[in-house]
Amino acid sequence: MSKGRGKKAEQRKETDILEFLEAPIVPKVDASGIVMDPNDDDLAEFVKVICKAADKRKAEDIRAIRVSKLTATTAFLVIVSGNSRPQNQAIAAAISDEVEQLYEGRRTKSGKTEGTADSGWILLDYGDVMVHVMTPKSRLFYDIEGIWSKGEVLDLSDILVPNNGVSGTVSPVLEEEDPFWS
Repeated sequence: MSKGRGKKAEQRKETDILEFLEAPIVPKVDASGIVMDPNDDDLAEFVKVICKAADKRKAEDIRAIRVSKLTATTAFLVIVSGNSRPQNQAIAAAISDEVEQLYEGRRTKSGKTEGTADSGWILLDYGDVMVHVMTPKSRLFYDIEGIWSKGEVLDLSDILVPNNGVSGTVSPVLEEEDPFWS
């Protein structure tokens, strides 16, 4: 017991913390000013440029999810998969270069990428758009799409070239196939 506090005060503090943790989360984002269709969003073109750059480097299962109605942290999440360290580095570099070239030197908030290809997850944080370049196994483990399942998916079918004739699913990966998880 801490000095100067009684047992009842400690119990009250614990009760307050538990009540706070168990209280329902009330959305604090005013969605009234958000355009209904994600394809009509002001950021849709920026997101599509990012997706095209990833697609040029053969990224797989490219997804863009608008989460602006769910959080004030960012407006869009772009999630892509690469199958090797060099591919993930190339995808992140291609996105960064394309954005910097087409958007007057625009860079990530920190000026660099977060994470490394060795970790299986690279993050490019452009503020309104956060880009996740992940290995298939990291993507399944962290399940970002599941966490943000109430977000609105941006239709990318008009800009993406299908890889291997299959798109839209994350292929299961056996441990021995994924060099990032040992």
